[in-house]
Amino acid sequence: MREIVKRYFEMWNTGDVGIAREVLSPRWVDHAHPEVDTIAGVEQAVRAIRAARPGLIFHIDAVLDGDGDLVAVAGRVGPSRIIWLVRIEDGLMAEMWTYTTSAPVRVDE
Repeated sequence: MREIVKRYFEMWNTGDVGIAREVLSPRWVDHAHPEVDTIAGVEQAVRAIRAARPGLIFHIDAVLDGDGDLVAVAGRVGPSRIIWLVRIEDGLMAEMWTYTTSAPVRVDE
């Protein structure tokens, strides 16, 4: 996996908003969350998510493809399985698409 993608998930898992300035280009757009279209927006989103769910961790299961400028990562957020497709441009994250492959599973006791 490219180091920049590792740092991106580290940003979410640690809440370190300084990483956003390191890895995200000014033109970065997350198509899954179109309201977050600037570094400042990402920093606000990271702070809000960490405050609301301090124990939330993005678990990375596997890198599906690291060819060229597209990196695909499979992982989990809670019980949901997610695929992240990340486009790298000039060494920075330029775009990201997310796809949830399964709905959360309810377990009745």
